[in-house]
Amino acid sequence: MGKKSSATRKTRVRAHPRRVTQSQKNPSGVTVVDEHSRRLPGTYLDEKEIYKIANGYSLKKVPYPSSNSLDRPDENKYNDLIGMWTDYFNSLFAIKPPLDPDMIKALIGSESDFKTNPKNPIAIGIAQITKETHRIVQDPKGEVKDFIFTKISQKDLKNPDIAIPVAIRWLAHKKSLAEKKLGRTANHEDIILEYKGLLKSKTLYKGNAFERYREFYGKLKK
Repeated sequence: MGKKSSATRKTRVRAHPRRVTQSQKNPSGVTVVDEHSRRLPGTYLDEKEIYKIANGYSLKKVPYPSSNSLDRPDENKYNDLIGMWTDYFNSLFAIKPPLDPDMIKALIGSESDFKTNPKNPIAIGIAQITKETHRIVQDPKGEVKDFIFTKISQKDLKNPDIAIPVAIRWLAHKKSLAEKKLGRTANHEDIILEYKGLLKSKTLYKGNAFERYREFYGKLKK
C-alpha cells in the first residue's frame, strides 16, 4: 500500500476570527480560532465526501464481484458499492496485486448474510466492523493515519454506503500487514485471516471461522 509523508497529510491553519452566535458572554459575535493543524483533502473521508465520490465515480471499467448465486437475500444488492470502492482503494493505494471484489463480497456475505443490521454485541453492520476497528480507522495518530475516516459514528456503520468503504479500507491495511508477517504476497485467504485476527493463530476456531467465507468465495468463482 502506498504511503504519504506526514508533511503532505496536514497543513497549518493560522489564528483567525470566526463569526458565532451573539450572547451575553460574547456580545460581539466574534471569536478567534487558535492556530491549528488540519488534514488535507484526499487524506480522509467523511460522510459528505463518501457520497460525493460514489455519486461521481465512473463505473465503466470497474471490476464487479460475481453475481453467482449464494442463496442469500440481497446478495447482489451491493455489487455496485463493492466494485466501486474496491476499485477506488486499489487505485488510491496502488495495491498490487489488487484487492479482489469477490473476496470483499464473500467476506460480507459470510459475516452478515448481507443484512444491514445483524444482531451482534461486538460488531456492527453489513461488514461487521468492530468498535475497535471503528476507532482505529478514525485515529489521526493510529496505524492507518495516512488515510482515515472522520466523523463516522457507530450508527453510520449500519448504512452499507458507509460501512463498505470503511471495510475495504481496513482490508487494504490488513493485506499490507499480512504481507509483512508472511514475507510474501498475501492471497485472499491470508488477507481474510488477518482481517479476522487469525493469520498466525493455531486455534481450532480458525477453520470454523473460515468455512463460510471459503464456501461463498468458491461459489462466486465458479
